Amino acid sequence: MNAHNAKRPQPLRGILVGAVAGLAGAYLKSAAEPPLQTLTEHYFPPTNAEKLMIGADPTGRIDHMPPAEMIEAAAEATGHEISKGQKLAAQQVVHYTLGAGLGAAYGLLAEYQPAVTRGAGVPAGAVMYALTHGSAVPATGFQNPPWKLPLSAVLWEAGSHLVFGLGVELGRRALVRLLEKSGD
Repeated sequence: MNAHNAKRPQPLRGILVGAVAGLAGAYLKSAAEPPLQTLTEHYFPPTNAEKLMIGADPTGRIDHMPPAEMIEAAAEATGHEISKGQKLAAQQVVHYTLGAGLGAAYGLLAEYQPAVTRGAGVPAGAVMYALTHGSAVPATGFQNPPWKLPLSAVLWEAGSHLVFGLGVELGRRALVRLLEKSGD
C-alpha cells in the first residue's frame, strides 16, 4: 500500500475493525469490573443500602445492572415472564452489541479524525462513560446519575470504561496493522 492510500479514510474498514475491537473491549471491560469493584469498595466502602442500588454491585447483584433491569421492564411491558437466566443472557447480548456498536462508531471516527485515538483510547473510554452511564442510562430512569451513586460504583464503572477504550484502540491498531500487512 502506498503512502497516499494509507492516509485516505476507509470507512468500511473502520466500522468493521472497530466493531471487532469493540467486542474485545467489551470483554475486557467485563473482566475489569470485579477487581475494580473490590479495589474501589476497599477505599470507598458503600453502605448496604447503596449496594442495593441498580448498577452498584455487579459481583453481588449482576441481575440488577441497568441492561438487565431494562430487559425485565420490556418483558413485563409486553406481558412476558423472563427468568433470571434469560435476563442475564439478554444482558450479555446488550453488553456486547453496545460494545460492537460503540467500537464501530469509534473505528469510523478514527478513519476521519485520527486525533480521537490519542491517549491509546483511554480518553475515548471516558467519553463513552459520559455518554452511557454518565447521562443516557440515568435519563432512562434505570440508574441514578453518578452524583447519586456510591463513589465506589462511579469509580469502578468509569474505570471499566477506560479499560474498554484502551482495549478498543489497541485492538483497532492491531487489526489495522494486520490488514495493512495482508494488503487489505
